[in-house]
Amino acid sequence: MTAQVTVGLDGSREGFAAAAWAACEAVLREVPLHLVHMEAGQGRAVPLPPSIAARVQEHLQRYGTFRARDAVNRLPGDYLFSNVGGTNILMYALVDRLWRTAKQSAGITRKITPHWLRRFFASAGLSKGAPVTEMAEWLGHRNPRITHETYAHVMPDAPGRLRALMGSVFTRETELSLPLEFEAVVQAA
Repeated sequence: MTAQVTVGLDGSREGFAAAAWAACEAVLREVPLHLVHMEAGQGRAVPLPPSIAARVQEHLQRYGTFRARDAVNRLPGDYLFSNVGGTNILMYALVDRLWRTAKQSAGITRKITPHWLRRFFASAGLSKGAPVTEMAEWLGHRNPRITHETYAHVMPDAPGRLRALMGSVFTRETELSLPLEFEAVVQAA
């Protein structure tokens, strides 16, 4: 089993505070963050690229964390970011303002939203061969079919990639290291 930081979310302020702490811990430990939602079986373990982990580490070294004290509209704890009011509860208007400021600072003029990052993550991963089943888990889709139906257009070359892979395996251009025994995962219909 791969090491990960797991946190439960139940919609409460405490749950969001726990998620913020867990995100920092996952970055510090360089392991995936697993979010477990109220409904059984939901959750995500999203891989964090080393380049992003390095940027978060730089931010921590440069700015440290924001310490929120227990008060009205505040959840005590250490946070990576705070809002302009010094609280750790981000409102949609604030997220929008921060997003626009970050885009401007980066010189991005395209009209993109924070949700665009999710679409980019999925499209980039699937177009380069990430398995649909894993992407579905990372996106929080209950069924990989949802992921496939949403992103099939970015995978038109999948059959060709498989043919090329199998051709290189059978001609011994590519060496595979597979377990001697396979465990079948069976789900009740």
